[in-house]
Amino acid sequence: IDSAEAAFDVAIAVFLFNYLTTNEMEEVILQTYQTLKPGGTFIFSVPHPSMIFCHDKGAIFHLDSENKGYYSSRNEKITGIITTIDGTTLNIMSVHKTLSDYIKAIFSSGFEIVDIQEAGVTEEHMKLHPDFFESVKDRPLHLVFKLKKTY
Repeated sequence: IDSAEAAFDVAIAVFLFNYLTTNEMEEVILQTYQTLKPGGTFIFSVPHPSMIFCHDKGAIFHLDSENKGYYSSRNEKITGIITTIDGTTLNIMSVHKTLSDYIKAIFSSGFEIVDIQEAGVTEEHMKLHPDFFESVKDRPLHLVFKLKKTY
């Protein structure tokens, strides 16, 4: 970290935090803050915390989270599956975090939140592959955070 301190303009993490506990995530966010130049941008995506309630076995994306609590399952590794458009089924896992866990880690590191987007199935997705996306339409699937390092 010392040699990379304030060395980068942008950092991106796609689903990295799926695999980390809350404490590990806090450390990575702080390290990212330290490696960015003042005014630098950090963008990361994570599964939407409400995905813990998406355990419909017929959906193209689901977690083995039946009877799990939103708060009581913090830092618990939850497995599941995602099906690709060609029908391939992939095993997935995510260490569950609440929205507050992300917000706390962001603010404690010194970052400013520029934007938070809830990503999900769009109208364009539904036009292209309605049968495929039907089981997850109208559900928040991911959160995308855009952060800025303060000066």
